[in-house]
Amino acid sequence: MRSMKRRTVLQGLVLATIATSAHGENKMNMSADPKDVLAVTAAIHQYRDSWNASDLDAMGRLYTPDVHWVNVRGMHWRGFEEVDRAHRIYFDIMFKGVPQELLDIESLTPVTKDVMVAVVLWRMGAFTTPDGHKLPPHPTRMTMVYVRTSAGWKIAHGHNEEVAEDAQQFDPIRGSAMKR
Repeated sequence: MRSMKRRTVLQGLVLATIATSAHGENKMNMSADPKDVLAVTAAIHQYRDSWNASDLDAMGRLYTPDVHWVNVRGMHWRGFEEVDRAHRIYFDIMFKGVPQELLDIESLTPVTKDVMVAVVLWRMGAFTTPDGHKLPPHPTRMTMVYVRTSAGWKIAHGHNEEVAEDAQQFDPIRGSAMKR
């Protein structure tokens, strides 16, 4: 009984942490089942862990067979084979050992009881692009569409984008230069 109570309290603390961003904004749709929120949050952490371990087999287990991915440069990969192959090639030439820090799960929005959209803020470590440009550590934002499968919540679609830090002040909603 005590362990059930402790687990309930811990789940509540996790949900409270997930539900509020650093700016105090509500970032979790409260219509989401708390168990699903915890499961998708765990799946996001598994993605982070597989990336940081450069474990592409583990990363591949996080995808649906018909996954789509749009990368930061606008390349669109369709299906597991393309998504897996593209990630493996890029890990071989530029991402192996490059850390990706999970900064914030900005939102989790249920679309249906079996589909949830996550918006996640990361800090990508420094790396060198295929054409030789050295990129310093920088933030990226990722939209991930998770679907419930018999094997748990899996990524059906991913899209990542570099965050242009110098442009953030001009965000019409949150930018400091846009406050009137």
